Amino acid sequence: MQRYATEQKIPLHGSGSKVLLSMTHPIKADIIPVFNYKNKSLSPSESAPVHIKIYRQGINGQKPLRRIIPTGIEVKEFEWESSTGKVNLKNPNAHHINKVLRDFISGIEDFEYRLINSGQLLTDENLNEYLKGLTTGQESFTSFFRNEIDPALKRGTRKEHHYTYNLLCEFRPNILFADITLSLIQEFDRFLRNKGLAINTIYKHHQHVNRFLRLAGIKGVFTDTKNPYRHFKLRKTQGNRVNLTPEELKRIEQLQIIDAYPELKLVHDLFLFSCYTGLRYSDIATLTLEHIIHTPDGPCVVKTMEKVPKPVTLPISLLFGGKPLQIVEPYLKHAAAGKPIFKTPSNQHVNRQLKVLAVMAQIQMRLTFHVARHTFGTLLAELTQNPYLIMDLMGHADIQTSMIYIHRSQERINRQLRNVQWNLF
Repeated sequence: MQRYATEQKIPLHGSGSKVLLSMTHPIKADIIPVFNYKNKSLSPSESAPVHIKIYRQGINGQKPLRRIIPTGIEVKEFEWESSTGKVNLKNPNAHHINKVLRDFISGIEDFEYRLINSGQLLTDENLNEYLKGLTTGQESFTSFFRNEIDPALKRGTRKEHHYTYNLLCEFRPNILFADITLSLIQEFDRFLRNKGLAINTIYKHHQHVNRFLRLAGIKGVFTDTKNPYRHFKLRKTQGNRVNLTPEELKRIEQLQIIDAYPELKLVHDLFLFSCYTGLRYSDIATLTLEHIIHTPDGPCVVKTMEKVPKPVTLPISLLFGGKPLQIVEPYLKHAAAGKPIFKTPSNQHVNRQLKVLAVMAQIQMRLTFHVARHTFGTLLAELTQNPYLIMDLMGHADIQTSMIYIHRSQERINRQLRNVQWNLF
């Protein structure tokens, strides 16, 4: 669709002379995605390329602009909607492909608007320069980072990506792809350390930058072999897995929460349910009736974990003498199909309520919801000493993660053994 202006005239710089163009003429090019523009006869199993078509009629003696630009994207005919110029949901990557096309078109449109504002038209020559810039690193990595933050990601992940983006802008307002070198990454690392950020926080910011550089490589706007993270060693320290002792857990369990504080009672139940199942806050918040499977040994929770895409089976009637089943049963009576069993507040609000529970139970540590998961792993290690059982119940992708709980449990055993008086006679 061509866009028209109505009143004023703008100066256009032609070859050697400046002319005034009435804004009643269309000066904005049509930029649309087209499928199989050569009209090749296709079978249902064949794919055809998607191109970007650019057209603008000739103005003031200048020749029309007609371009067909390859995108490198191929889809099948039944996956393409000609009416909307988009890939439909029959293609499993539809959202990603449509975003790539949309961003490609938006980039050309933004470039054209900058030309118009400076009194120029989009031409074959400057369009070639723009496209050349996409592959030679003259485009802004900072802008690419901002534009590629996927709105389909979970809110917490988007928030982390925006945090990294803000730090990049603070470090250097506009970083071009051509600026991406090992020296720049080392400078960014020093910048993060000088801000006093923790080692693991710095590690995560580097991970985010590397993620978007690899994405730029996939999209062809950056040469992956130039990625400095191939030579920059990311540093990470072992996280401090804080857990409750059995005595502390018992004190929390024995708290009597009166009905006048229903939200505090809910958080109390959520935290204990996590201590006895190892489920993260996000996994509990999305738990529905469909995840409760009845077996000869009693109800089980069968759920795909958020961070590791594999289903975990938790026999809640067998774990810790059936305590998790006792906690969830009252909520099951009022749960509706397809709806969360627990009406959970936000994770931040839950952690604020946990501070109240910590005071009530005389717990000195900083109590957060993730302490419950570590408590579950530690208790399993002390009771079973079986890393493979821990791996299965906690949904770990790597046995080494499960072994951390075994090692920590062994340290406690060794500490106790050192205090034993071995004089038998």
